[in-house]
Amino acid sequence: MESTTPNYSRNSNTKKAIYSLKGILQGIIADQNLNTMEALYLNTWLLDSKPLRHDPDAIDILDLISDALEDGKFSPEELSDINTLITDVIEYKSFEDVTESDHLNEFLGLISGIVSDDQINKEEFNYIVEWLNNHTDLLDEPTIRDVVVKMFEFSNLETVTPSDEATLLSFLKQTSGIRFLETGATDAHPMDHIADNIEHMNHEHARICFTGVFNKGSRKEVEAIAKNLGAITRKDPSNSIDYVIIGSQISPDWKHTSFGRKIQRAIELREGGHPLIILTEKQWLNFI
Repeated sequence: MESTTPNYSRNSNTKKAIYSLKGILQGIIADQNLNTMEALYLNTWLLDSKPLRHDPDAIDILDLISDALEDGKFSPEELSDINTLITDVIEYKSFEDVTESDHLNEFLGLISGIVSDDQINKEEFNYIVEWLNNHTDLLDEPTIRDVVVKMFEFSNLETVTPSDEATLLSFLKQTSGIRFLETGATDAHPMDHIADNIEHMNHEHARICFTGVFNKGSRKEVEAIAKNLGAITRKDPSNSIDYVIIGSQISPDWKHTSFGRKIQRAIELREGGHPLIILTEKQWLNFI
């Protein structure tokens, strides 16, 4: 008997992808200019986005980019045509039941689009500020709040040096999880923007909480790996935890799960001054 249960997961993934796309489209033309690297990033992202395989707007953009790439480069006229189509798509790409999570996906997409060419200019900086001013109801969200603080610090510099610009760019890239120029890939772990950036990890006597679903194996299997390296595993984040490791397989509704509550607790502990380090599974694997 064929199931009549709606595919909520598919619908949720599609909505998430559309809001990410909406943000990316805003980001890549925030300075009213689309360059070759931004167009390549958008093309790669669309090809990788399974939920939008049948979205008419995504198909139109892909077709236009593919036609432009036939000779291996983008002409000014081709970039202008893509830019015009993107502007048209932004105007109506939305849903009626918009949630905070939708706007967060849009914002992370916006940042991704802006840093996809590994640079940020004054117009793009101002666009981020304008977006934040138009979404003040989201300022309590940890990711948004962190960006607001960094943008405020940057805007109050008496003299902006190349080093200051590089620091801001690095922060925004870490927030979005995008390393397109380094890797050529557009995929980003959903938790990259809250994970810590560390160079070394000592498992000996480290107290670790694993949460989520892992590509490396079951929860017991990844805990066994850590224990063999000298770590002590715990079930929940607390003041006695040194590390929280987040599994790679995350569903769109993660915020409403036990897993989501553990992540929120870990963030609260870290923001409260507890020296807790949050890592993604990919980061953790680099240390084993």
